[in-house]
Amino acid sequence: MSNDTNRSQRLSRVPEDNVIRGLIQQIKLVWRLFRDRRVPVWAKLVPVLSAGYLFLPADLVPDLFLGLGQLDDLAIIALGLKVFLELAPPGVVQEHMNALVASRYQWTVIDGEAEHLDEPQP
Repeated sequence: MSNDTNRSQRLSRVPEDNVIRGLIQQIKLVWRLFRDRRVPVWAKLVPVLSAGYLFLPADLVPDLFLGLGQLDDLAIIALGLKVFLELAPPGVVQEHMNALVASRYQWTVIDGEAEHLDEPQP
């Protein structure tokens, strides 16, 4: 059982040093997996259904309570995305995570020439 827990923790996280950057990377990971044909269609229904929850007239916590009503919406979305990452094939998730990490550290080389200009003589 603990082996499955470790696997899910490794697969559902893109390593990040900043919370906001990590959230953006997680969203990119979900988007890449959502577009990948190797991820089953039934797994792709999870984020769609969790996003659809936002448009339902019924809520777990009524929106009358300022803040709490929106918190349950956020929790449903986060839970849906986590379940989606768990249902996606582990090899595909790892492939996309590696691509995201590699793209973060990718260098752009600009070819050019430099010329040293002497300072003007007084």
